[in-house]
Amino acid sequence: MQGGVVLVVLALVAGARPQCLSENDNLDIPASSDLSPITDFGLELFKGLFPYNSTTRNFFFSPYSVWNALTLAYFGSGGETQLQLEEALRVTDKVTTLKNWRALEFLYRMRQANNSDYTFNLANRAFFDKTVSLRTCMDAILHNELQVLDFSQATEAANEINNFVSETTKGRINTLVEPADVSQAKMVLANAAFFKGTWLYQFKPSQTRKNLFYATPEDYYFVDMMTQKGNFRHGVSEELGAHILELPYTGEAVSMYILLPPFISGENGFNAMVERLNASLLHEAFNNMWRMQVEVIIPKFKLEQLIENELMVALAGMGVTDLFDQRLANLTAFVPSGSLSIGKSIHKAFVEVSEEGTEAAAATALISWRIARPVGPEKFECNHPFLFIIYDNLTKNVLFLGAYKNPKA
Repeated sequence: MQGGVVLVVLALVAGARPQCLSENDNLDIPASSDLSPITDFGLELFKGLFPYNSTTRNFFFSPYSVWNALTLAYFGSGGETQLQLEEALRVTDKVTTLKNWRALEFLYRMRQANNSDYTFNLANRAFFDKTVSLRTCMDAILHNELQVLDFSQATEAANEINNFVSETTKGRINTLVEPADVSQAKMVLANAAFFKGTWLYQFKPSQTRKNLFYATPEDYYFVDMMTQKGNFRHGVSEELGAHILELPYTGEAVSMYILLPPFISGENGFNAMVERLNASLLHEAFNNMWRMQVEVIIPKFKLEQLIENELMVALAGMGVTDLFDQRLANLTAFVPSGSLSIGKSIHKAFVEVSEEGTEAAAATALISWRIARPVGPEKFECNHPFLFIIYDNLTKNVLFLGAYKNPKA
């Protein structure tokens, strides 16, 4: 199955002290192996973006994609704008952040080159108008990420950005920006991500049947449910209030994890689970799973997501406010003389779950609140709202995150 997502941030063009990355741009420091700050950023953003108490909406996005695009803005920031981005992104300095950024980029590129089990593409680029005078040192440090366009030729500039996105997402997202989006812009920050994987244990199409999915106890629909029995890693997190199932993709470097809260009339387990969610509880839950015989029943579905300026609203709720204010934004590490600011944001995401593979799936079973190993086969029937995460098992990084709540949304 496959999924693609892309984030673009359009900048319009105010000052601070020039610096490249720091007083000492020493890129020889080792990269960190702890990516939990990225996970915490993504989970907080998810809570700000998605009205998770809604029973009529689904949601899907790539927190890692947003983190990458915002990190690119961070490299160009200074003053209060930089401090706000550091707090939201959970980073401490530009040199360490760039080192980690490059290490992840290299890791994913090398794994992709040596692995045909799945596809994961990630690309970042900052497009600047030709009237913008970029700092030479930034162009040297971020040579592959910076590109100059003529935004007065809006159609050609939009086509260039869209071609970059389409190529990275294997054609899943062909149009991200329109000429009107870029005609008045001075900078476009774009990040594109694409994942395609097949299940290590595929579902048989002959076992897919119509069954009920309950958006609420009173609101239910017949949907195509995929079914199989097998040995899967399974766990119970009392802290999160959820049963958890791992569905690995071929190669087992990447998996989908399904977090299934209880579904009891009068008690909204989904909201409680989301409110408790953080990186430490998530990683602890994934580490405390055991392999057992499980009958898995999950819906077959496809989600498409468009997130526009609500992304800026959610980021402002996380403390990133100056970046979106022309009077206050400080991106002088990119352009010492200018007044660049972010004027528009667009995030598109796509995911499809089928019998052969995906990056979306779900599971459901009423929770027994004990950690003891269950006896005999367990049924993991995903027939009510659930959270699904496309997760890199090696880097412990959340690549994609979604909520499936209503088949008719």
